[in-house]
Amino acid sequence: MIEQDMMLENELIKDDCYLQCRQYLISLFGESAAEYFLSPSSCSKEIPSWFSQLKDDMKDDMSAVTLWDAMRQRSALKMQDSNPDPSMEITNEIVRRVTDWKTLKKQDHLIYLSGVKYMFHRAQRNQAISALLLQHNPLFDYGINNGLN
Repeated sequence: MIEQDMMLENELIKDDCYLQCRQYLISLFGESAAEYFLSPSSCSKEIPSWFSQLKDDMKDDMSAVTLWDAMRQRSALKMQDSNPDPSMEITNEIVRRVTDWKTLKKQDHLIYLSGVKYMFHRAQRNQAISALLLQHNPLFDYGINNGLN
């Protein structure tokens, strides 16, 4: 009896929460958008047969780590089947891409260094201009004009 009362109370709480959420979503987005968020997806999601077979093979040893390992092994086998022997052409392409990446990395660093060099020279130039301006136009002495001397 107590369990039934608890289950009934939980159902009432769920229903109340659902109604409050529904009203809140309607106030935010309107009724059609709220229904979109609240209703289950209309598209059916079929589980691939290979995944069902994989889950059946795992039985009690179903964990995220083992599932991930099994899917990784399956992907590796698929890639191996699609390209059984890596040709020299593919190896050369990989080497070329690595070399291109290293070259781009060097170029990016050289561009960065040229930017730093440019900023340093601009700072030196601005410092020289400021020194020249101060030399020919000394700062105004405010004490003289205010009669503080």
